[in-house]
Amino acid sequence: MKPAVLRQFVSFCLIGLANTAVYFGVYAALNVWLPYLAAHVIGYAVSVVGSFLLNSYVTVRTRPTWRAFARYPLSGAANAVGSGILLHLGVSRLGMDENAAAIAAGLLVTPLSFVLARWAITSGAAATRRSAARRPPGEERVTEGASRE
Repeated sequence: MKPAVLRQFVSFCLIGLANTAVYFGVYAALNVWLPYLAAHVIGYAVSVVGSFLLNSYVTVRTRPTWRAFARYPLSGAANAVGSGILLHLGVSRLGMDENAAAIAAGLLVTPLSFVLARWAITSGAAATRRSAARRPPGEERVTEGASRE
């Protein structure tokens, strides 16, 4: 593995650990006042946004874009499906302890999550750069609240 990719992978893993703590902190704090499923959804949303921003700036070292943000949840979905399948196989076929199988499944699926997250962030940023390059000279993007003069 190239040193730059290894650095990105380690960064991705550390950010994943931090975001797990963020999720649980938000969940536990909100679960005092909200039903547990509402606390889960809010905690998950906060952790996904934080993960996306940190992985954009720190892991991939690029400016986040809306296109990349729209693609980013694919890595989480792949992680959930892949680890679920591996968990099931570990418990039902290999006779592993459920907790050990969950940890092993999470570890085994992390490289796939990394590849998909990196793809989502970099392809979203690249698509935004291409779209900006195609704009006619002098035409600037108008943001909400701004006006053309």
